Amino acid sequence: MAAWKNTPAPVRGVVGRAGSIAAFELRRWPPSDDAGRFVEHFWSVRWDRRAEGPHDNTVITFPSLHLTREWGDDAARHGFALPNTLVHGVVPRVFRTTIAERGTVVGARFRPGGFTARFGRDAAELTGLVQPADDDLFGAPIELGEDRDVVRSRLDDAIGDVRAPADPVYRELTGLIERMQQDTALHRVTQVMAISPWSTRTTQRVFAHYVGVPVKWVLCRYRLQQAALEIESTPGVDFADLAIRLGWYDQAHFINDFRLMLGCTPGEYATAHGP
Repeated sequence: MAAWKNTPAPVRGVVGRAGSIAAFELRRWPPSDDAGRFVEHFWSVRWDRRAEGPHDNTVITFPSLHLTREWGDDAARHGFALPNTLVHGVVPRVFRTTIAERGTVVGARFRPGGFTARFGRDAAELTGLVQPADDDLFGAPIELGEDRDVVRSRLDDAIGDVRAPADPVYRELTGLIERMQQDTALHRVTQVMAISPWSTRTTQRVFAHYVGVPVKWVLCRYRLQQAALEIESTPGVDFADLAIRLGWYDQAHFINDFRLMLGCTPGEYATAHGP
């Protein structure tokens, strides 16, 4: 199965990827058809920082849960001893981590709602948390090992090996979230509710249980990811135009939301990570 290899171009959600391409190796693989019902892609990060020293990395997270297998020379990550298999809930702000020594992570990024649809777990209970995967997650202990290709293959097989009937709520949710991500005219929660297959109250409950975050959070996160990507990709981007085009009332609201998420203004972000 072919992997999508490193490229110097900016990567949606990864802050300053073009400028940190030498710090770590990032790869992605498409899932099999069976696992693809729940997983957007598999990914790996591998690094050796023994000579250069630690490197700080920031990700503007998606409304997705991750299942990772992690190992390396560092004794612990996220407060847990290595090697370990971890479940990462949706990160409400941004995901910041420091990589050091040598290490590898192989992960599955679930589609929004995919983790709940596959495992029946309440996504809201995992939001903002990292937890070791318990033996009951797959119905029995699973041996993943510490070989990147083997781990990815075993995760794909285990996630895709489910004979439960299709979840109609998850199917409808997937269509709605794809529309939210792709339709640049959707700027308001009221617009989402107008196209939702459920009532406003039920829609919010579905997002809480399956995705782990509210509708408004998902809308804003997709817009902020797009804004950061355009700032990294477009020389001299017009922030006022970008703000209005992506749905903010004005540039001031855009700057406030951007600073709240990343701790810097769009201008400061462009200075640090722009082309």
